[in-house]
Amino acid sequence: MIKVDNFISKILHKDDNNSYSILTYFDVDEELTTDFINIYVNEIVKNNPSLKQSIIEKDGLFFFEDIKTFNIDNYYKIQYTNHKNFNKKISNILNLSFNNELKWKFLCCIDKKLKKSRIFFKIHHAYVDGYTLINLLTDSIITADKSNIVKKFKRQTSFWGTIYYYIVGTIILVITNIKIITKSLFIPLNNPLTEKNTKNKITDYIICKSLSLDKIKLATKKNNITINDFLYSLMIRADKIYRKTEKIITTSSPINVSGTKYNNNMCPLFNSINNSHDNNKLLKTVNDTFNNFKYSLFIPILSFVLNNLISYINMDLLSTFYNNFTNNTDYVYSNIIGPSIKNLSIKITDIHFLTTAKNKEIVYNIISCGDDINIICSFNKNIIRDKKHFKNCIYRAYTSLIS
Repeated sequence: MIKVDNFISKILHKDDNNSYSILTYFDVDEELTTDFINIYVNEIVKNNPSLKQSIIEKDGLFFFEDIKTFNIDNYYKIQYTNHKNFNKKISNILNLSFNNELKWKFLCCIDKKLKKSRIFFKIHHAYVDGYTLINLLTDSIITADKSNIVKKFKRQTSFWGTIYYYIVGTIILVITNIKIITKSLFIPLNNPLTEKNTKNKITDYIICKSLSLDKIKLATKKNNITINDFLYSLMIRADKIYRKTEKIITTSSPINVSGTKYNNNMCPLFNSINNSHDNNKLLKTVNDTFNNFKYSLFIPILSFVLNNLISYINMDLLSTFYNNFTNNTDYVYSNIIGPSIKNLSIKITDIHFLTTAKNKEIVYNIISCGDDINIICSFNKNIIRDKKHFKNCIYRAYTSLIS
């Protein structure tokens, strides 16, 4: 048995069977053979021992434990179907509970006539974060030296900028998070997007058309912001267009706090922002906020607390607190830098991912692939009543910000 030290994996594991699951799918412009798929899945399992382990709890401690009987044939399937049916598989895979000891499943759909394939891989979030998942799926098919995307997260600023963010930025984030924690613990749940309390736990989703990464880069260069700033602002602007009323939005964003030390190295960062700023004010506010996260002492302090102090808190109590936070979250914003598809041994043309929804939040699942930014919004059924209108609000927000 291997002890689970990462607190986020413990919290996610304590939830029900299907909450916090990630579904990733790759579109492949070729007919994948049975031999390739068999070798590919076996390589994934060989390189990732946790895929043969279940998470168990003993005396308040959590462990990865090898299951007694592991048959890889129980965890992956190959289906032959028309490529027009590929998207029809998404809802079923996403909402189908794990029915084996291990919480992952693999499906490859193949259109023999048009020579197209799609790889689906679903796994519980307690096992991996987004970047760990991408590495898991691409390690065995990459043909060039791997680049550690996590290292790209490290940025620097000027001496005086460092002093400013160490003092002012840290104070701003501490105050912001104290307010959010207070709200989560003492203010009743409220989400104007729906009047019903979702009980059926069916995750619905909206697949957006791809946005141009090159166009976004031009806009970000012009405004001296990052691509991440732009996409987060897009989410906030779309909310105002859809909601048509002013609101202080509470968001959660996963951020890496432990490099590649664990399978899941992410921690949720909470933020509050007014959805009614004009474009310039919105972009500047978002840029300032993420600069505070990048350059202040808030993340190192948070990482220290999580790695050293949180183990002394009762896990049931911690899970309750975490559930309160997510209950009061309007949006979860998850933005992943996709792998270079040029360096893969199969002809991957597109990559998407989406996660199951927990409460009333709307999840922005964003990943880059070549010149495309792919966005899928996932949410519990009936949270968004008019999906077509919500999608159009995203496009309107994009058009507004890009210009």
